[in-house]
Amino acid sequence: MIAYMVGALIIGVILTLFMSIFRSVKSHDDFRSWRWMSLFAILTAIAPYVFSEIKTKMDGADMQKAVEATLKSAEVNGKLAYYRLQKSNSTTATVIIVSKEKTSINNSESCVLIAHLKKDPKKGWKPDRYEFIDSFDRGKDGVTFPPYW
Repeated sequence: MIAYMVGALIIGVILTLFMSIFRSVKSHDDFRSWRWMSLFAILTAIAPYVFSEIKTKMDGADMQKAVEATLKSAEVNGKLAYYRLQKSNSTTATVIIVSKEKTSINNSESCVLIAHLKKDPKKGWKPDRYEFIDSFDRGKDGVTFPPYW
C-alpha cells in the first residue's frame, strides 16, 4: 500500500509539473503547487477503486454464484467478504475475491484470489480458473492492483 501511495504521489508531481508548464504566466503568484500535487495524487490513488466499484455495480451483479463456486472449488474455509470486477466482456471476466478465512493464527484472515470467469449462454457465469494472491495458509504473499485486503 505504501508503494501504491508513493506511485500516486509521483504521478501527482508529474501532472502538477505539466500543469505548471502550461498555465498562464499572469497568475504566477496564485499558483500553489502543493495543493495541485495533493489533488492529483488523491485522484490518482482513488481512480482504480472507483473504476472497480462502478464496473462491479454495472456488470458484476449476476456473478455472485460464480464467485461463491470459485471459493468452494478453491477450498477456502471462510465467507465471502466482497468481490470486485476488474475486466469483463460478453464472455469472460476477471474478478478480485476477498474472503475472510479462519486460520490457526487469526480468526478472520483475508484471503485474496483473482478468478477468471466464463459466461455460458445457458447457465450464466461459471468459474474458469483462479489464483491465490494473498493467503497465509497457502504461503502466498502478493498484491493486486489496486491493492485489496
